[in-house]
Amino acid sequence: MLDVHPPHEAAHTWKDFLIHIATITIGLLIAISLEQTVEYFHHRHEVAETREALRIEREDNRQAFASGMVEFHRQTAALINNLIILQYLQQHPGTPQEKLPGILVWHAIRTKFSDSAWKTAQQSNVTALMPQQEVRGYALLYDRIDKVGEAFDQIWPAIVQARLYSVVDPDPTHLTSQQVAAEIELTNTALARVFTQSSALVQLGMVDPGFTPAPSPHEINALMRVSETEENPALAAAIATTNSRLPAASQLPIPSSPPPPKQP
Repeated sequence: MLDVHPPHEAAHTWKDFLIHIATITIGLLIAISLEQTVEYFHHRHEVAETREALRIEREDNRQAFASGMVEFHRQTAALINNLIILQYLQQHPGTPQEKLPGILVWHAIRTKFSDSAWKTAQQSNVTALMPQQEVRGYALLYDRIDKVGEAFDQIWPAIVQARLYSVVDPDPTHLTSQQVAAEIELTNTALARVFTQSSALVQLGMVDPGFTPAPSPHEINALMRVSETEENPALAAAIATTNSRLPAASQLPIPSSPPPPKQP
């Protein structure tokens, strides 16, 4: 608050009155300028603190992403392993557990990202003091981070459901043929959700190349064995027939070779 004090002595002439008014006006202008200057530097300090907090949080999330990618590859390999074992058991019923081509693995670990600095920036309204292009960049980054977490939240229930049999009996060779078929379906569902998560991981890596090593489209295609059909020389005639149909429908023909991985 600005305090304006009345004159100690009454103005006796117009000149005295005008001088007094000018003095008050100049004082008010100086006070307002000082207040705005203090506020300006306070806002600059707030923005600088927020940017530093966001920078630290981004680095932490990049490290979490790198660890999460290790888990993504392990989880993908585990589900493919489970599918191989269950399909073997379906084709060779009665096989004792020690003769199976491996053991079933149902673990899953969620990547722990942080968004506290971003939420604080929004709640404190510091984002209103920052360039909006910068704010939009952060909003997109955290949206992509959220998408990765949401994708995992779809994977975990499928894995839990697939391993429920072990609560009663952990030996999968004791499952009936119908139960084995159901387990294969549940494993396929979990694996499909892992591949869906891979898309979220790719998108996050595209928004910020510092989130590495993100899976490349070529790597995802390899996991899904796309090349075994779309690049099989023995299927050249069939591929050409399909390519002749796709442009009319979507303008997206099957590529003759997988795209190269994006460089960070």
